[in-house]
Amino acid sequence: MQEAFSRISYWDRVAQQKRFSHPLRLDWLARYLANPASRILDYGCGYGRTLAELHRAGYVRVVGTDFSEAMLQRAHHEVPNSMVVRNDGSTLPIKSASIDAVLLFAVLTCIPDDDDQRVVLAEIERVLRPGGLLYISDLLVNDDLRNRKRYEQYAERYKCYGVFQLPEGVVVRHHESEWIAEITSSFQRLEYEPFDVTTMNGNVSAAFQYLGRKSVWLP
Repeated sequence: MQEAFSRISYWDRVAQQKRFSHPLRLDWLARYLANPASRILDYGCGYGRTLAELHRAGYVRVVGTDFSEAMLQRAHHEVPNSMVVRNDGSTLPIKSASIDAVLLFAVLTCIPDDDDQRVVLAEIERVLRPGGLLYISDLLVNDDLRNRKRYEQYAERYKCYGVFQLPEGVVVRHHESEWIAEITSSFQRLEYEPFDVTTMNGNVSAAFQYLGRKSVWLP
C-alpha cells in the first residue's frame, strides 16, 4: 500500500513536467481496428497525449484511466474533449468484455513487480471483448554500461534484473523480451517491433511495441 501511495505521489508531483514520446502506430490500428466507433481504453493515459492522437485519427469512443489526479487534470486541460476516469492503478471501473482495444503505453515500466503486472494484464483481459486488442509500448533491458550498472546495483534488492530506482526515488523496470512473451501468452501476437525511444527523463532506451488479440471462445 505504501509503495502504491509513493508512486501516486511521484506522478502527481511531476505531472506538469514529464513528456512521453512512445509512437502510436495508427497504421496498426487501421489494419486491425478500422471501425472509428470502436471502444478504446488508454490505460495509464497520463496527460492525454495518445488520447489526443486517437481523437485526431477519428476514433470517437475513447476513454482514459490513470491513478494520478494531477495527470488527469492536465489531460482535461490539454485534451478538453477527452473522457478520463481515475482508477486505483490495478482494477478498472469498466464492465467485462466491453472494450475493443486497450493501450498500455509506458505503464509496465512503472509497475516493477511481477505479480502486480500480472494483475494489470488480467484486468485488461477481463474488460476486453473476445477478439479485442492489447497494444503495449514499453521499455526493454539495455546493454550499455550506464544501464548495466544500475540493473546490477538493484538486482539483489528487487530480485529482478532490470528493476532500478531513479534519482527521484521512484522504482521502474526495463523488461526482458521473454518476460513480455510470458505475460502476454494468453493473447495471439499480431505485431511486435523493437525500436529506440526517448524516455520521460530524456535518455534513449531500447523499447518495443506489441499488438495482440484476445482469444475468441466459441459458445
